[in-house]
Parts: sequence; structure tokens; C-alpha cells
Amino acid sequence: MEESFGIGGFGYPAMVAVNSRKLKYSTMTGSFGKDGISEFLRDLSYGKGKTSSIRGTEFPKLETVEAWDGKDGVLPQTDDIDLSDVELDDLDKTEL
Repeated sequence: MEESFGIGGFGYPAMVAVNSRKLKYSTMTGSFGKDGISEFLRDLSYGKGKTSSIRGTEFPKLETVEAWDGKDGVLPQTDDIDLSDVELDDLDKTEL
């Protein structure tokens, strides 16, 4: 569903208003609080909000996923690189 609406991975909350009959949606870009949400919905109700078409010809299928446990994900393991033969400071140069 996130791919269909072009959201996800922001690192902050995202809100989308959807019209499933017209296959249109609008993404909230303002502050995520009571005032920001009220302004977003008010603009949509007056026809001022920017809408986009849902990707595809039908409403996206919902998937059931495990709830987030509140912890950060595990970083991938990286190989240690031996940098002992790299000289980072060139003491003979006086230029910047």
C-alpha cells in the first residue's frame, strides 16, 4: 500500500486521505498534529488539496505484517577493511 501512495520510509508519520471510488489520494505534507491535520482535511473538503491517482487500475491489496516492536532494525554486517597501508597525512605538503 505504501508503494501505491508513494509514502513510507520517511522516518516520521505519514497521513493519506483516500477516495477509493475515484482511485485518488492526497498526502498530508504539513505538521503532524491536531492543527496540521485539521488544516489538511479542511483544504481537501474545499477542493484545495492536491490529489494524485492511485498507481494501477484497482485499489491496492492490504497486507498483514507483524507489529513494530519499537526497536531499531539490525544493521547489516560489513567486512572490516585493513587500512594500515593507507597514509592519510602527507607531512611534506604545505598547501591546503
